[in-house]
Amino acid sequence: MKSKFLFFATCLIFSFNIAFAEPPVEVQGRISIYVFLHENCIISQFYTLPLKELHTTFASEQIQFIGLFPNHSSQPKSIQQFKEKYQIPFELKTDHTRQITNSLNATVTPEVVIYNESQNQILYQGRIDNSYARVGKKRQITTSSELKDALEAIVSDTPILTPKTQAVGCFINKVN
Repeated sequence: MKSKFLFFATCLIFSFNIAFAEPPVEVQGRISIYVFLHENCIISQFYTLPLKELHTTFASEQIQFIGLFPNHSSQPKSIQQFKEKYQIPFELKTDHTRQITNSLNATVTPEVVIYNESQNQILYQGRIDNSYARVGKKRQITTSSELKDALEAIVSDTPILTPKTQAVGCFINKVN
């Protein structure tokens, strides 16, 4: 009898906490997550699923994902095929002039930059997670997810603990 009462009391407390949980914090300013990609980069291809999952979790009116293809070899047709093949839910476009790529100092694909548009401030730059130790060397277990952690910090209005990491991927071709 005592265990049934404890179970019932625990359920009531749990229900009470859910019912009166604070609403999510509104993101301050418009946040853009620039994802630098290349359709022929195996590491870019690998990260399409985690990026889709992060988009599903975090995209909103205040948080937008934008895929950028800075290499001249990326053409509208191949980008569209990449979008369809990997079912990318966010906008993909070229940055052949490298205006955004250079202004954010992106060097590899995939690399992400979380940018607060209203404050003109980079909040996070680097890798999506640590699945790759280096090009050609994938870890068996992913132990950190810096992009997810940064987005969670933004949504909960807490400091981003790791604002910069080294991205691992295919070099962005600097030749025009």
